[in-house]
Parts: sequence; structure tokens; C-alpha cells
Amino acid sequence: MRNNIRTYQNINVVSAINSADPHSIISMLFDGIFKSVSIAKGAINRKELEVKSKELNKAMSILRSLQDSLDMESEPEISTNFNELYAYCIDRLTQVSVSLDCGIIDEVVDLLKPLADAWKNIPESDKEEGHTLLKSKVQVR
Repeated sequence: MRNNIRTYQNINVVSAINSADPHSIISMLFDGIFKSVSIAKGAINRKELEVKSKELNKAMSILRSLQDSLDMESEPEISTNFNELYAYCIDRLTQVSVSLDCGIIDEVVDLLKPLADAWKNIPESDKEEGHTLLKSKVQVR
């Protein structure tokens, strides 16, 4: 039964990603980070080290995906700043794996939350403009 529920949830996630615009996908990635670090924090408190490792690795993988999505050519300064922020968060989460310090998880959330909130509050007109620019850039390549 539990596997059936997990399979259903995975199908819903894949469906959401397949039908999402790039802006929504980035929002989902941030949500995934926050969910994973929250689960990891609970796992640390319960001394479930395997769960902690799995969830921290998931969060770090998502951060690497965000790094890979940066457009260093169009906006080099902003992209460099985000890249450094994501790298710092990955380093800090790596430290959590050894230290089991939940305060570091809180630090990472405090760093990423304003960025995620700002991303979610981008006006629709700007989202559409960004989507149009992205489409034209993909067609040029």
C-alpha cells in the first residue's frame, strides 16, 4: 500500500513538472530543498542517520541543479552571486552531515527563503516576459 501511495505521488510530481513553466519549476525546486532539509532536521533529532543523509543529499542535488540552471552569459554578476550562494549552502549542508548541527540547516533556510519568496512574488507580466526571452534564446541555439 505504501509503495502504491509513493508511486502515485511520484506520478503527480512528474506530471506537475511536465506541465510547468520554467518559473514554476524553480519554485518547485526551492520547495523541494525546504522539504528535504526539514525532513533531515527531524531525522537528526530522531537519530535516523540514513534518512538524514538521503534528505541532505537530495537538497544538495537540487542546489546543484539550480547552479546548473544559471545563465552566466546573460546576467554574469547575478548568476555568479547565486552560484556562490548555492555553493555555500552545499558546503554548509555537507558540514551538517558530519556535525549533525541543526542550526546550520536553519542558516541555509534563512539564506534561501528570501530568494524563494522573491522568486514566487515575481509579477505575472515579468514571468511572461522571461518565458518569452527564454523561448527566443532556445530557438537561437
